[in-house]
Amino acid sequence: MKPSVTKYVKNVLSILLATLLMTAVLPTAFAAADDVIATGTGGEGITWTLTEGGVMTVSGDGPIVDDVHVEVDEDGYGYSEKLDCIGWQIERVLDARTEGMDAAGKARARIDLVKELVIAEGITKIPGDEFRDIYPRSITLPSTLTFLGNGGINAMFADTLTVNSKDLLVSGGVVIAGHNTDTAGYASVDEAIAAQVDFEVQLDVMEKKMFAVYDLGAAYELQCGIDNDLTEAEYLANFNEYYGTDFGAMDACMAYCIERINADFGTQYTKVDEVYTFVQTEDGSYAERDALLDEKVTEMYEAADIEDSLSSVYLGEGGPEDVVAYTWLTVYGPAGSDAEESAKNSGVPFVSTDVPDNSFLGRIKRFFAPVKAFFIRIYNWIKFYLSVLKK
Repeated sequence: MKPSVTKYVKNVLSILLATLLMTAVLPTAFAAADDVIATGTGGEGITWTLTEGGVMTVSGDGPIVDDVHVEVDEDGYGYSEKLDCIGWQIERVLDARTEGMDAAGKARARIDLVKELVIAEGITKIPGDEFRDIYPRSITLPSTLTFLGNGGINAMFADTLTVNSKDLLVSGGVVIAGHNTDTAGYASVDEAIAAQVDFEVQLDVMEKKMFAVYDLGAAYELQCGIDNDLTEAEYLANFNEYYGTDFGAMDACMAYCIERINADFGTQYTKVDEVYTFVQTEDGSYAERDALLDEKVTEMYEAADIEDSLSSVYLGEGGPEDVVAYTWLTVYGPAGSDAEESAKNSGVPFVSTDVPDNSFLGRIKRFFAPVKAFFIRIYNWIKFYLSVLKK
């Protein structure tokens, strides 16, 4: 009897010890995801925080304000530049976190940096393009919000958008994902994100080859004594920094560029003279050369582009006739609001967030609301595939 009791006690102690260890580890794991990794401001009394888990919260009372710098040249042409907007601050956070990453790592990190965007109660205004360059999966807008600038938020990869303000106009202000009607499109957000990352990797390779064409032209100009803003030392420094090389002479740079041009255009050049007409015209003018390069660059972009790449459309606007919105996004908002109208115009499911009707019929409607949204998705997909089959 004694051995069995001892064994039982040991088992109980083992379970207790494991429980204690899990209790100690779990808070640490959760804390890691909730640790604040960046903070900033967006105007007087407006602050934002970003956690390791990708939750960005913007809090305060009043409008989000950008520090806009406007310059006008002597001819009266002006331009504006946002100097310290929240979007700019987030870009600096991203730059720091992606330093040294390859193209795939940078693309993925940019898309995953903010997974949930929460604009807290009290915020009244979001300027245009403020959060256009972040891609949260979930977005919540407060009841106090009265103005949303064009492209102020980006729901390209979002599956939920909650609009708590009945009077907020969202039409034309929310970027969502779309696809061409003659393509099969993507079955999920994750599939679309993977395709976007792959596209950006191809784009990175293509752009480096494209710049090789321009760099070869600049190197040739330096060797021929044609007017150039760079000295040879400056050119070599810039070249080596961009390509990650360590060349000490112009000839090595030119050979490297020729190698890239051959790889991209299927040519077999071995000398600079053989590609002379490719980078510059005989009479020294640049019009013909630039036209040729523009043509080649266009070809390179088309070759790098992937089928079914995402198109931007706006919630509430159907977009071009050949582009339709994906339906992985569900909009939550007050019944009868512009959010509902915009969702319907875009073929996006909508679920009412009004104070629940606790009557028997109200509970039934609320229970079946997600089911209704699901069948709307199915209907839209069937309609889409039928339109493809007709073609």
